[in-house]
Amino acid sequence: MNSFQFNFQRYLETKRSVDDRALNRYVWNALADHIARTPHRPLKLLEVGAGIGTMIQRAWEWGLVENAVYTALDLDLANLRYAQRALEKWAQRNRIQFQKQAGHYHFQQGQRSLRVEFLAADAFAPGQSPLRSGVFDGVIAHAVMDLVNPEAGLSALMSYVRPGGWLYLTLNFDGSTQFLPPLTPDLDAQIIALYHQSMDERRFHGLPTGGSATGRALLVLGPMLGLDLVAVGASDWVVSPRRGEYQPGEADFLRSILHFVEDSLGQQALIAPTALSDWLAIRREQISQHELVFIAHQLDFLFCVPE
Repeated sequence: MNSFQFNFQRYLETKRSVDDRALNRYVWNALADHIARTPHRPLKLLEVGAGIGTMIQRAWEWGLVENAVYTALDLDLANLRYAQRALEKWAQRNRIQFQKQAGHYHFQQGQRSLRVEFLAADAFAPGQSPLRSGVFDGVIAHAVMDLVNPEAGLSALMSYVRPGGWLYLTLNFDGSTQFLPPLTPDLDAQIIALYHQSMDERRFHGLPTGGSATGRALLVLGPMLGLDLVAVGASDWVVSPRRGEYQPGEADFLRSILHFVEDSLGQQALIAPTALSDWLAIRREQISQHELVFIAHQLDFLFCVPE
């Protein structure tokens, strides 16, 4: 029996360590170098799909931001409220000075300063976004672009960036999922193919999303839309037990992935329910026994908007 109760904010929490390992450091370092060459401060940054604020913490902890104004935008107000609570606790743990000031949060540590503004809105709604055009030095979209139409999404994000600014687009799924060890090869392949198909059938604002081929789509579309490709690299999720155990929280991350598979395939009704339920039961037991390995292939990008 599956006693796991899926919670989206908890899922975002559990994938922090998975994302930390996955993010391509070559692309990250290219972004850091680009920011270091930006003369004016504070930087004006926009994160689309900011979730519970983990990229804000990462940007501070990994030294990406020194003096910045950061707009954290998400469709879901519940995510942003969770982010606010999480950031308060994070600041306390790390002895970062923290103030709430008229609708934004201000973090200070020595000479480092980060002002975070929270906005519940849709950056991709045609003609309805509250964001101003051409005002940001850079835009971050972390695990977002496979949920929107790649061409329309890129065009929208480009519109928010000043000439010479950048787009940092991470964890863009690109067509490969593996659950190991194999069970029945034909059934494994069928379930993965149907899972990818469910991604390809999604629509957002009436348009098809990038789905299971988002990475390769962005690789082609960026230059077509006039962006300069500065850096690209793989950012695969790899979750595997180490010395017989998963890292803290990552068993629940895997359970969340199986929840997505079950939810997607259950809606399709293209596979026998008993076959799917049996497969899920075995995979969940593998998690309990610290045996399941999960791999998903993704790509990170750094694009620059020409001067």
